[in-house]
Amino acid sequence: MRFYIETFGCTSNFGNSQDLAEALREMGHIPSGLKEADMVIVNTCAVTERTERKILRRLRQLEGERLVVAGCLAAAIPQSIQTLCCRGRLGPLSQGDAARIAGLFDGWLMPSQHMQSGQLQSQNFQSEEMLRERHIAVHLRESSPGGESCGIVNVADGCNGSCSYCIVSKARGRLKSRPVEDVVLAVERLAQLGTAEIQISAQDTAAFGSDIGSDLAGLLETLTEIPGDFMLRVGMMNPDSARLIQNRLIEAFQSPKIYRFLHIPVQSGSDEILQRMGRVYTSDEFFELVSAFRFAYPDISIITDIIVGFPGETDKDFEESMSLIERLQPDKVNITRFSPRPGTSAASLYDMPDRIKKDRSREMTRLWLEIAERRNRRYLGKVLHALVTECGRDKTMKARSANYAGIVIPGALDLGRWCQIKIMETTPYYLSGILQL
Repeated sequence: MRFYIETFGCTSNFGNSQDLAEALREMGHIPSGLKEADMVIVNTCAVTERTERKILRRLRQLEGERLVVAGCLAAAIPQSIQTLCCRGRLGPLSQGDAARIAGLFDGWLMPSQHMQSGQLQSQNFQSEEMLRERHIAVHLRESSPGGESCGIVNVADGCNGSCSYCIVSKARGRLKSRPVEDVVLAVERLAQLGTAEIQISAQDTAAFGSDIGSDLAGLLETLTEIPGDFMLRVGMMNPDSARLIQNRLIEAFQSPKIYRFLHIPVQSGSDEILQRMGRVYTSDEFFELVSAFRFAYPDISIITDIIVGFPGETDKDFEESMSLIERLQPDKVNITRFSPRPGTSAASLYDMPDRIKKDRSREMTRLWLEIAERRNRRYLGKVLHALVTECGRDKTMKARSANYAGIVIPGALDLGRWCQIKIMETTPYYLSGILQL
């Protein structure tokens, strides 16, 4: 059977698709383009209304007997896809589901069969040992946003947070950490395959292990001892989870195998709005956490997230968010306009006019672009040691410095190669350079 997987959303979703694709390959099924595929699997996201609309448009283009809809949208807002003509509807592709879903394909070839995700558990599948082995042997290929030199290892699924705006916990449930030995085997496998960049991912990476007597800091210490020339990128961490292991986490980042990179969403600079959001930290506590990392690693790259236009956000609240970003001087800010999600407590609150949300989004975007341009300018003329991770457009390659700065270089270079790059041009989004021999 020929299959095609299309993925929307977060890094974890791409990791889920990666696992499924590898399990299907091991069973002898063949990845293909969309036109040639016998089965089309769309792994969806439900984080915002805008994303939902985009996915639904795509699903309508693809609907038919070969379509399978999976992921958070199918689980959290099933009514949104109820009228779609498709072969099956599944929830998020969890850690063990890749091989289980692969085992269903023979049944799915029957046009009359419609498989609901609840039926997965009642099938007579392979042994748990075989399922475990299939899940461990993963690496990233066509379903990847980053090419063959990058791999994703999901270390946990779900979240223990109670954010009033977030639908992810409805789709994925409470935190379920992956056993440490499974994570180690997955990273070892990727390292043996020559993967240059391994992304450690979860909905809240810093929460890893809190349900199994472990923690992220200890996991990173173990992973950095694995032989191989690879870099680890630690995924998004919620501030409250990271604060619990702050000192040990900072110490773990000393390893040269870990990018000096921190993605830690604050969501608002107003303590009152943070409280309404259900975020269990203050803006000062967030700032102190980031400052501690910056004190230890002055060149660390910081990415944060902000929601503008949350219900009840006043001009003063928004100015507090602007002030926090000005103080923080992040390398990037992911800005989202508040979008009420079905079933969340924030959905019942007054939603301010789109015009106000749009104006605030534009104002904050201008601020972070000014900051990013200023911060990137410090690299101009410098020579950075960087890892080639992707093929770019127009005969270029993409590389990452030790602090995860994105660099575009002309020409063809081997993926996974370390090289010296002189920075010749900067933008708010990336650096451009030439190879130094």
